[in-house]
Amino acid sequence: MYLIIKHTHLTIIALTLLFFLVSFALTLKGSDKVNNKLLKIGPHILYTLFIVTAIYLMVVNPLQLYPFVNGWASSKLAGFVIYVLSITLALKWAKTTLWRLVGFVSALFWFGMTARLAYAHRLKVKGAGDDVNAYIDILQSIGQSITQSMLVLVS
Repeated sequence: MYLIIKHTHLTIIALTLLFFLVSFALTLKGSDKVNNKLLKIGPHILYTLFIVTAIYLMVVNPLQLYPFVNGWASSKLAGFVIYVLSITLALKWAKTTLWRLVGFVSALFWFGMTARLAYAHRLKVKGAGDDVNAYIDILQSIGQSITQSMLVLVS
């Protein structure tokens, strides 16, 4: 059952990225298709399923990787929240193309960073121990530096 939920979780992640890319392209193009009911409701359904599968995977995981207890899980949760906020910036909050692009780049960056943390988790499981926590800290500081640099460039 664990593997089925895990692969469902990964499929949902891919679908959320696909919905974002399609919505972003339609938004930049100025198409009315961006208001399609599936494009409006689909991501909310996917995020709900994403959260449900993530909770299941955390509960049944023997490593007890819980947010606010384990740095890896907290980093994954923070990456997801920033990813969703970046998508919201790109699709809703931004009024200019420049800010839409900033949101787009930020969303892709945080998607990549959060996905990369999954590989750090694999290293931790195989016994890398403290080296992985140092690796996660470095990635987080690099991510913060890049985000701050992007904001300075846009200002």
